[in-house]
Amino acid sequence: MFKRISLLAVLAMVMLLVLAACGDATSTAPAATTTASAATTTAAAATTTASAATTAAAGNTSTDLGKDICPNPGTTTWTGEVKIGLMGPFTGPSASLGLAIQRGATIAIEEINACGGINGKKLIAVERDDQAKADIGKVNVEELTGSKDIAGLVGTANTAVGVVQAPVVNQAKVPWVITVTTGTKVTQDTTSTPSYLFRVSMVDSEQTPFVAETVLSKYKKVALINDDSSYGQLGKDDVLKVFTAKGVTPLLVEPYKVGGTADDMKPMLNKVKASGAEVIISWGLGAENANIRKAMKDLNIDLPVYGSWGLSMPVYQTNAGGLEEGTVVPQTISIDTTNPKQLKFFDTYKKKYNTETVGFPSGLGQSYDGTWIMAIALRQPGAPESRDKLREALENFGTYNGLVKTYTSPFKNQYHEAFTKADFFFTVWKSGKMVKLDTK
Repeated sequence: MFKRISLLAVLAMVMLLVLAACGDATSTAPAATTTASAATTTAAAATTTASAATTAAAGNTSTDLGKDICPNPGTTTWTGEVKIGLMGPFTGPSASLGLAIQRGATIAIEEINACGGINGKKLIAVERDDQAKADIGKVNVEELTGSKDIAGLVGTANTAVGVVQAPVVNQAKVPWVITVTTGTKVTQDTTSTPSYLFRVSMVDSEQTPFVAETVLSKYKKVALINDDSSYGQLGKDDVLKVFTAKGVTPLLVEPYKVGGTADDMKPMLNKVKASGAEVIISWGLGAENANIRKAMKDLNIDLPVYGSWGLSMPVYQTNAGGLEEGTVVPQTISIDTTNPKQLKFFDTYKKKYNTETVGFPSGLGQSYDGTWIMAIALRQPGAPESRDKLREALENFGTYNGLVKTYTSPFKNQYHEAFTKADFFFTVWKSGKMVKLDTK
């Protein structure tokens, strides 16, 4: 009996050991699977990290508006927001310039957000209207730079506004991509080192020799006129530097009043007429130059006019009513382009805003490109959270095949100027439109 019980006990112990062993095997299998899965996950994470690094790098080495700057097309679930300040004269006498900034940036932001925004965060523009007034522009930029929610700034049109905003931006150490204003002094602000100012627009130190050298290659007797704003005076000074370098003295250098009527312009134009000038260079904006054209008609002055980009403002053509015909103006992009990307952009613009007129194409294109450049820089590690890292990302920017041009290390020069005169061409007002001037 005892032997039978002992045998049964031994059998029971054996069974328990077998079951325990089976149980251990069962529980060990998932552990092994989990370990393998973890290894796979780690590998995948490494691949994802490498891919992210590649994407981050590719963001600055784009050869087209393709997947390298559109890493997450169709993203609709946002993990947060990244805000930028968008500044310009959205109302007032320079509203056409502000509209170009606003619309160019808006089209870019819609595309950026359709491509996943800033690493899954939605890009938001906080708009501020300066009305082309320096005091309002200063208050606006103080408010934007004082907000911790604002990662960077885009825009501004008028030089008179830009020159008072630049010190505020530099002292606050907030990266700013300038897309329209051309005054040389704006980016040469020295209130902070390193500079937080980056321009994706013409600069007058390049635009003035482009205009003046062309004029001097065709004419010997030149009248130089300019509006009495900071923009006009600084531009005039830059033109005179070119004349001095060429050993040429203009027959006349005369200012005109911002807001001046056609009658206000006549005393100045009588001096032009008496000087015997063969050509006029006018450094100013559209409304005043329309009145200059009206006064020229009244005084029977028929001279060719070369102007700064300000004479490409739609108000010039609207107010001049045909008298703008033949005015020669430098630009960076033109509506009569044959570039497929530019044609697509203009088509998008016309459909979105239900118009057949593309006002101020350079301002549109530059603001579109400037916003994309800001977004690509913001995608770099730490840039949305750190203004210093965003500045570094902009300063070390690689290559972006933009709308206006291909930008390759655009901000490596002293004053972070993306354009040189090699990027400019002349347009001429013809039948109510600006078209490329045939220089052949």
